[in-house]
Amino acid sequence: MTNFYFNNDPSKLPEFSEDCHPVQIYHTHEHDSSKNSSASRTLLKKVRDLGVNVDADAIDLVTIATAVTAADTFELRDKASNAWSRQMHLHIPVTDENMWDFLAPELSSILNFLTGDQWDFTFEKTTMVMPKPKRSNKAKAKARSLKGLNAVCLFSGGLDSAVGAIDILNGDSDYKPLLVSHAYRGDGAKQEKIKTLLSPPFGELSYSISPHLLDRLRDKTDVTMRGRSFNFLAMAVLGISALRNANNGSDISTIIVPENGYISINPPLTRRRIGSHSTRTTHPHFLSRLESLLKNAGFHVKFVNPYQFKTKGEMLAECADQQAIEKAIPLSVSCSHWHRDNKQCGHCVPCIIRRASVHHAGFTVDAPYKTKRLKGLIKEKDSRDDLQALSTAIIRLNKAKNYKSWLRQSGPIPEDIAIRNQLESTIERGLNEVETFLKSEKT
Repeated sequence: MTNFYFNNDPSKLPEFSEDCHPVQIYHTHEHDSSKNSSASRTLLKKVRDLGVNVDADAIDLVTIATAVTAADTFELRDKASNAWSRQMHLHIPVTDENMWDFLAPELSSILNFLTGDQWDFTFEKTTMVMPKPKRSNKAKAKARSLKGLNAVCLFSGGLDSAVGAIDILNGDSDYKPLLVSHAYRGDGAKQEKIKTLLSPPFGELSYSISPHLLDRLRDKTDVTMRGRSFNFLAMAVLGISALRNANNGSDISTIIVPENGYISINPPLTRRRIGSHSTRTTHPHFLSRLESLLKNAGFHVKFVNPYQFKTKGEMLAECADQQAIEKAIPLSVSCSHWHRDNKQCGHCVPCIIRRASVHHAGFTVDAPYKTKRLKGLIKEKDSRDDLQALSTAIIRLNKAKNYKSWLRQSGPIPEDIAIRNQLESTIERGLNEVETFLKSEKT
């Protein structure tokens, strides 16, 4: 087990050892990369730039999410005894350590489901002074831009988030959202281009946790990022806190999570993909449990996925502004590997589902892909795995028609029979979209 210690003050961190990893968070003190890793160096500045007060408990939640994301990035899965499920103990400073100690078992269980790892937590009293809003003209203008907003919408720069934002802002919706974005390298520019297609008013909060390893471990990071949605949702909760304070009201609670129902469930395509090998970033079980945990922590927020029962192709075909989404398609990113080459691979599961959705909706212009044609890919040993898994699932389910069993393999699902039937129908239609596309590619 690796013990990760987090603090904004490097003098309070232990020395690095094989099972002890010190991480300096935020930028309240100078950072020495020869001694400590780092994360969220610019985040407090982003919070102060909002020009409004943000509650200390919201900062605590983001601190926890920063720690989780950093550990998820720094701990290599290859080090685990089974080369997958890691054991990590996080020591985190917060303002209410007693409450979080009480909630720690449930938090651990939720994250275990999300990432497939074993998480343990110890909380201690923070000594960090909570950030206060800037009083500059720019910050005052930012604060004014939050007035009248009544929801937070996750905005990643992906195709689903583009549909979500377009449906709200270019369609007929009562939501006036703060768009919360996490910008990995290269993401920010794509997000900004898609925003030019949106009808104002909307607010913006773009941030990055940017975990960086200390010098001796440089370039030894994990790339699976199974816990990434936890930090995204934590920042959305902070956005809710900012909106409540900007509008002098506590009734703002909605966090919109735009994700197509197939990927939200993400049922395992083969037996070896059962468990965390199929991501659960917006699985309804994860969102429901996290919402309940946050309620117990005093955060009264509600996660809403308007597309839980729609496929990605249906989202595109039914988007409120067809001209805007047509322009957004080539600007958006869906690939799980695109940061490696700054180009979407075209053959991973998210890419194939994306390409199938564009085909389903009848659009002819898509983003450029590294693998342009899938015909013949099955012969490529280094890149055929996901295509092979999808093809195997299609053959198996066409034969057995056992979508109920397939649905359950992704994790616990709601007990309501009507909801279960809708989820089952969604994953069936989603796989049918892929099958139709693969036939058109003559794979």
